[in-house]
Amino acid sequence: MVAGFGFRRGGKSAIDEPLSAEQVWSRLLAWQTRREHTQHELKAKLSQLGVTSELAEQSLAKLVDYGLQDDDRCAEGIVRGQLQRGRGRRAIAQRLQQKGLAAEHPALDEQTENLDWVKEAATLLQRRFGDTPIDDPKAQAKRVRFLQYRGFSLAQAIEAMKSLKSN
Repeated sequence: MVAGFGFRRGGKSAIDEPLSAEQVWSRLLAWQTRREHTQHELKAKLSQLGVTSELAEQSLAKLVDYGLQDDDRCAEGIVRGQLQRGRGRRAIAQRLQQKGLAAEHPALDEQTENLDWVKEAATLLQRRFGDTPIDDPKAQAKRVRFLQYRGFSLAQAIEAMKSLKSN
């Protein structure tokens, strides 16, 4: 049976056999060992498998009790990873929301409180565009769009370009 044509991998659908508590637990452990997931993500994965909300809640509570799942730890990892990828505050907040966390999570403030966003934007521009001149209005607009796509504000993008011009 081929995935994508209405069949599940392995030939069994979620309706055929409900997962037992042990199977749910082993799935949760397998997912968490691959990468850190938020509770929201894990609930969504379990609901796709047809797991009852009661069993999902019990299993997730057990996972949290054992210290194997922590939304705060997950948020710190998301923020750290997004900063390493050169994302701005808006993009990071959006990513947190996509993962089912608060956009203004404390991890975002903790890891970015001493961060100079204009300097980060300038570094990103330098890395992406190098030393090519930015006197042309089209080139300026292209750089601003690039930074805004990456989650930087218009003011930060303009200041970053000014700082590169002055250097």
